[in-house]
Amino acid sequence: MTVPSDEVPRRLPLRYLPASYLESSPKLVGTFIAGAVYLFGPAVWPGAWAWLALGPLIAVLLCEPIWRWTFTRVALTPEHLVVTTGAFTRRQQSLAWADIGTVDSRQSWAFARWDLRVLTLSQAGDERTKVHLWAVDEDLHREVTARAGHALGTTEAEVTAEQPAEQARPAPGILLYRVRLTHLLLASVVYGQFALIGGGAALGVSETLGMFGADAALTRWLPLPPVVWAVAIAVGIVALGLVLTVVRYASFEVRRMPGDRIVISYGLFSTHTRSVSRATTIGVVLQRNLVETLLGRVRLSLLTTDSAAQLGTNLLLPSLPRRVVERLLHEAFDEDPSTRLLTGDRGARATGTGVVLLAGLIAAAVLAGWVAAGLGWPPLLVLAAGAIVFAIAWPVTVVLCSRLRVDAGSNRVVLLVSHVVQRQTVLSAAAVHIVGTSRLAGHPLVADVCFYAGMPRTFRALRFRPAEVDALSARIAETVPLARTHRRAPAPALT
Repeated sequence: MTVPSDEVPRRLPLRYLPASYLESSPKLVGTFIAGAVYLFGPAVWPGAWAWLALGPLIAVLLCEPIWRWTFTRVALTPEHLVVTTGAFTRRQQSLAWADIGTVDSRQSWAFARWDLRVLTLSQAGDERTKVHLWAVDEDLHREVTARAGHALGTTEAEVTAEQPAEQARPAPGILLYRVRLTHLLLASVVYGQFALIGGGAALGVSETLGMFGADAALTRWLPLPPVVWAVAIAVGIVALGLVLTVVRYASFEVRRMPGDRIVISYGLFSTHTRSVSRATTIGVVLQRNLVETLLGRVRLSLLTTDSAAQLGTNLLLPSLPRRVVERLLHEAFDEDPSTRLLTGDRGARATGTGVVLLAGLIAAAVLAGWVAAGLGWPPLLVLAAGAIVFAIAWPVTVVLCSRLRVDAGSNRVVLLVSHVVQRQTVLSAAAVHIVGTSRLAGHPLVADVCFYAGMPRTFRALRFRPAEVDALSARIAETVPLARTHRRAPAPALT
């Protein structure tokens, strides 16, 4: 599109350059140290050849901020946000304000020093529909979010810090949930977040010690048995993972803003705020693993057209008691009381089912490895055989444990998977694009429900009622224009 002459394109703030270099300084310092070790330590593999990889990385870290600042232009028109990038080939992205469904605002510890933020505005899950503003000051941040209908306002903590107590005013919106330290620690443990974060950090520390030869010196100073070292490393991973999780997701809270927007914010040193409009929300997802099922806890996520559905993105409640989640669903999200939710099922039976399924999958993998070993296969192929059987059996059993339910008189479609991990998706019927059944010998065998949540998704279920599928198909035809309604023809009978 052509930008009106009265809307003058602007550069990124000049403060973006020092902020970006400060943010990348740990990577630059670490890369230079690694390069020096490889260069002056011939015994360290691959020696000077490592600069074939380190050189381009350093060049990108040094040149990328200057390139972005030099060749990026931002223009705000009454109807669109226009971002132009590129030097030799200019690329112009235009996003209508009315089409912006999600706004992500991030402020790292380095950008906070210069009062800058990074904005990502999304229309859908495809990267081509997203616009990135690598640095915006307070004025531009306020103007862009206001025009997009996602004014983020000020958090309660910022209000209290900036104003005296007698002048403090409550933060905008209705507070739905604010994390407690115990909830955050428990959420980190029950779905392994601590292991991912702590394990990655421990691996980085180990590589750094090994690079300088400090690991050998440490074992000489502390000649402990291997079992003690293993326990110490495991405890260190858990502790480090929990601390980093708390630092990353501190002050996690969810607010319902005017216009039925949901705003998720968290972070201690680096903050992240995500605003999701009601128009892009197509349902909710309830999920629990074996530990959460046994403890009677549930995770709640929003399902949106750009869904990522994980901690820090669309996750609303990290592993809370099921009764609390059920109350919030009914009170805050207007969930139909007639819809039977995962929160209503007690954990003992579901936990037993999950344990039996997991044991069966492991047994199948072990049996495949035992057969391969009996045939004289080498150990690597024996492990591969077991892994392949497990990888094939998992999705097959997921389909076997899937169920589709369309509640009569409700505008909800319930997609339930009662597997090792229980997952219930409560989807708006209007979000379903395609519904159909596959038949075997004239009898309905598999039901397919297709919808869009970040990408085209298909839910398949062996357990369903043909009358409910027909009712859902008729409901789609009533609520969606004919040109957008698709009813897949039944597959020919197999003989």
